[in-house]
Amino acid sequence: MSKREVFHSSDDPRRLHIGPPGQRTTPGDFGLWAANLDQDNLFTQVAATARKLYELPPAATTDQGLETLKDITRLRSMLDAAEAAVIADSYEHAVKASTAQGAQDPLIEAPNDALQDQSSQYYGIDPSEETVIRSSFVAETAIALRSTEANARDRLFIAEGLRHLCPETLEELSRGEITTRTAQEIVKQSQDLDPEDVQHMQQTLLPIARTATDSAVAHRARKIHERLHPRPIEERHKKSAEDRKVSYWNEPNGMSVIQLYMPAENTLSIINTVNWHAAQHNDPDDERTEQQRRLDIICDALLDGWPAGGGTPLKARVAVTIPALEMLTDPQRALADLEGYGPIPIGTALRIAKDAPSFMKVLTDPWSGAVIDVGREKYRPSKALRDLLRNRDICCRFPGCNRPAETSEIDHIEAWASGGHTSRTNTHLLCKRHQMFKHALGWQATYLPDGSVNWRSPHGVVCIELPGSVTNVQNFDFEKDQTPMLPTVQLNERVRKVLGWFESTDEDTG
Repeated sequence: MSKREVFHSSDDPRRLHIGPPGQRTTPGDFGLWAANLDQDNLFTQVAATARKLYELPPAATTDQGLETLKDITRLRSMLDAAEAAVIADSYEHAVKASTAQGAQDPLIEAPNDALQDQSSQYYGIDPSEETVIRSSFVAETAIALRSTEANARDRLFIAEGLRHLCPETLEELSRGEITTRTAQEIVKQSQDLDPEDVQHMQQTLLPIARTATDSAVAHRARKIHERLHPRPIEERHKKSAEDRKVSYWNEPNGMSVIQLYMPAENTLSIINTVNWHAAQHNDPDDERTEQQRRLDIICDALLDGWPAGGGTPLKARVAVTIPALEMLTDPQRALADLEGYGPIPIGTALRIAKDAPSFMKVLTDPWSGAVIDVGREKYRPSKALRDLLRNRDICCRFPGCNRPAETSEIDHIEAWASGGHTSRTNTHLLCKRHQMFKHALGWQATYLPDGSVNWRSPHGVVCIELPGSVTNVQNFDFEKDQTPMLPTVQLNERVRKVLGWFESTDEDTG
């Protein structure tokens, strides 16, 4: 586990809405038949996939090698699903066994039992307490897995979430349809949510998780979690801001790391400002890398005054999307989007917008969140299109790439030379590296009616990439090119006025 994960990990099984240990069901609680059926579901496909890989001849082409890699990935997912189920069930058995032993009143106390009681009193612990059982079980699991206790603790947390709260996700993982990282992210983002909200998250994410990259699923899972969280984000943001701090730790070779925990809008402002100053530096004799220049600018600002080498005062640029309709309907739960970070409280967004030198209107689909159009009053069409793509795509549209819109460029899906138009249906954002992939290395991109892009690698690997602004992909059907079905919503009078929908009255028709 990295130091970043140690400092930021807040995973806690008590934040998952599941029953207490010792009271949860396992397949064995329903009889031997149910236990064997569960065992078959977990391991039959593992055996079949392993057999398939065993019988495959050595890959003779790149295409065959990539297909084998896909099967290996599926097998790894299946094994991780089986591991999660075994860990969760084993822990449940350990708690139940300890509880049953504590409830018994033996007629003759064994010598070892007496010694254990004395030791327990000496250390001030109760061996039947759940925290003690959990700690011991984690240590045993770490030995069985040949891992650290911290890693075993994380695996137990994920296992409990999959087994007792996200069974659909566990089922998809056991079939190899989704990756382990995606399953872990769904469990992590299920913390604090009611079971029905977790069910909604699974129904929304699992259809695209079968083809999307881990980062794309994680981005959407995080947004769903923020929208469904029982406590408004403004309240949570305020509490977290009170916990802002500076941390540091030492690294080898005389180096150290400073970590700043602070509101995202401040982080993005600092990073954008540093990047701007680093980009202005064009001394041909300067042999420093861009990363070295960025760090030196920060050190200059903190140690020698802003920046020691001279610089232009800069109003940091931060892009924020504020959903007006959502803000009107439910201002307490409305979420804005900070470019480069994700969901932030509406109140924070409004404070940022208060000092903004200009505004840009962005039209979004109120159900899916996808950016549909941008205002054109201030900009030429080409600038308006750029603004549209930046807000719709969020980052480079190549599968798994998180390079922000600021470092990406407009790319024609169907080449201009082949008759492709410069329109929102034929353009997307790609970073320079992945433009090279598309135009020089044989990667193909096809725009689908639902706004997603179908990527095909030179050797036939296919991946569907959705626009970064899409948050609701329920009932998404890639094979039929079908757009998401709109959920049933209650439109009150205020929402209807915003949308321009007015019901006719008897007086109007009369």
